Amino acid sequence: MSPPRNVRPGVTYLLTRRCYQRTFRLRPSEQTNLIFRYCLGLAAAKTGVELHAVCVMSNHHHIVLTDVTGCLPDFARELHRLCAKAMNASQGQWENLWSADHCHCLELGDDDAVVQRIAYVAANPVEAGLVAAPQEWPGVMLLPREQAYAEAVARPKEYFGDGSRSPAVVELRVTPPPIENLGERVAAVLETMLAKAHAAARENGWEFLGRAGVLATSFVRRARSFERRRQIIPRVAARSMFIRQRLLAAQREFRRAYHAAMERWRQGVRDVVFPEGTWWMRVFHDVAVGGAWPAAA
Repeated sequence: MSPPRNVRPGVTYLLTRRCYQRTFRLRPSEQTNLIFRYCLGLAAAKTGVELHAVCVMSNHHHIVLTDVTGCLPDFARELHRLCAKAMNASQGQWENLWSADHCHCLELGDDDAVVQRIAYVAANPVEAGLVAAPQEWPGVMLLPREQAYAEAVARPKEYFGDGSRSPAVVELRVTPPPIENLGERVAAVLETMLAKAHAAARENGWEFLGRAGVLATSFVRRARSFERRRQIIPRVAARSMFIRQRLLAAQREFRRAYHAAMERWRQGVRDVVFPEGTWWMRVFHDVAVGGAWPAAA
């Protein structure tokens, strides 16, 4: 479930998590939307991440965020733990909500990558053939505006209960990333994506399911479309090949230094210093962390 062990303050990611066996457990409804928005706002408030764009599809979610303080695993844990418990209580279920696969964290290395993924988040329901336009999606869809905005989300009754220690209201805040002409750039990319999705629908004789059809779908159903398996999973994204290469080289260097430190720690050397960005060993074993992250720029 946990994101990579190497976490750094200030990095922007596309975070994705899927439901168990591609089931439609997150199928939009008033209660499901409320639960996810509340858990998202609470997890962000606890960890300080900045949310830039969110789309909750019926069997997965996409979140573009900046990990301000280097605590992405804490955010993912809080969001997915609370959401699973509340959704199970809401739907009368007892077992897994989320897939056993780890959530996917794609590091976005430049402004173009951030713009592309925000547009991708917005276009997702259209590209899936569910609705004809992003604004028609009845599920959670949060996109950046020129200025940050927030909404107050009341605590759901399911799971939390009247005696819950969780706040009665949380602030769900969406902040635009600091990218010049963000709105225009996202709109241009999104227009191209939507045009391709509509062209593909016409070519194949498809009709969009529509808002009513989405809401009428049972949450116990699951996606049946063909999906390729065992493919390479990207860890970084950037328009520039040179930036991608530097990001990957930095991650390789972190893993090398981390495994070297881990080997010494297992040999009983408790004062070994782990590389900057170490999360698990720092949080659960209070190891020393030092040194700069390998340069990626």
